[in-house]
Amino acid sequence: MQAAVISAEWAPRPDYPVTAEETRTQMARAASSVWKHPTSSVQTLDDPTPGPDDVILRVAAAGLCGSDLHFFETDAAGYMKYPGMARFPSVPGHEVSGEVVACGAGVRYLKPGDLVCLDDMVCCHRCDACRRGFPNQCENLDDVGFTMNGGCAELLRVPESNCWNINALVSRFGSKAKTLEAGAVIEPFTVGYNALFECAARIKPGAFATVFGAGSIGLAVIQLLRATGAVKVLCFEKNAGRRALATKVGAHAVYDASGDAAKIVLEATGGQGADVQVECAGAFESSFPQMEACAANGSQIVIIGRDSHKAPVSLEIFQCKKANVIGAMGNTGHGTYPNVLRMMAAGLLDPTQFITDRFPLADFNGAVAKARTREGGKVLIQVNN
Repeated sequence: MQAAVISAEWAPRPDYPVTAEETRTQMARAASSVWKHPTSSVQTLDDPTPGPDDVILRVAAAGLCGSDLHFFETDAAGYMKYPGMARFPSVPGHEVSGEVVACGAGVRYLKPGDLVCLDDMVCCHRCDACRRGFPNQCENLDDVGFTMNGGCAELLRVPESNCWNINALVSRFGSKAKTLEAGAVIEPFTVGYNALFECAARIKPGAFATVFGAGSIGLAVIQLLRATGAVKVLCFEKNAGRRALATKVGAHAVYDASGDAAKIVLEATGGQGADVQVECAGAFESSFPQMEACAANGSQIVIIGRDSHKAPVSLEIFQCKKANVIGAMGNTGHGTYPNVLRMMAAGLLDPTQFITDRFPLADFNGAVAKARTREGGKVLIQVNN
């Protein structure tokens, strides 16, 4: 099969305490402290075969995400900027849709011909975190497209339990092809849903809300906030093209992020401030002071973006306003995928609204180059079309 493969040099920084487990598995917990000089190319790999509980997907599409781009963006020393866990060489792609073409002997709920989207977080279901109901904090997590091969390939082997059937969405989107495109962009909505309704869990209809960053997750969060009753959703984004997309998907007002966001929010809310604020830009040094300055009483600041920089925080403000800063990572468990799929089937969410670019697998590097401009919406790798 043909697949895009990312390679990098294992070179732990002198001040990074690499563990014996990291050395043994070649899986870095903090990729930005271990992996440097990344490269990518389309290669021929062996076709995967299913284990007893696995399915093989004929991949239809894979979306490129900001995390994927951080694999290729490096600091002055050549270290990639992605701060999470990763192993190389590997095939990227965690936003994936496809058609089941083979099943292991123990597969019970899927069959060849089913259309599916992917939950990329492969949890062990045995560790303390999993057993206590924290699957996104699994101590033995594998992550499709990060620590195991992902969907920028013609075929993908994944556990059946990580696939969600999207056959029912064909009637919503009108064709198999459009359903599979939508399926490749479901993952950002699940990340947003987990952050807003599992991690934050105190968001109410009628909220004043801000969204910092209008990449795919920010655009998904805007739709989720509108669908669940936010009365004002104000978006702050540096890129003009993404500002237009934020308006398209339902933001009530969109502003250049280089302006005085706190002043704008306070004026728009009659001085009350924002009840819900969502950081989707991964730019903590610039966004966090603005969110802090316009936090309403009881405000929830939800952190989805990834950034290795520390943010300046005045804790007195949070004490006096009974406000919270909430960290959110992942998208698995807690009914997240089925609820997002129900919302899509009902017409409340539409991931196809912000797909702006499509590239064949053979031009993977061209797709990455386009996505790195951050000028548009979702860039899709069309794999088997």
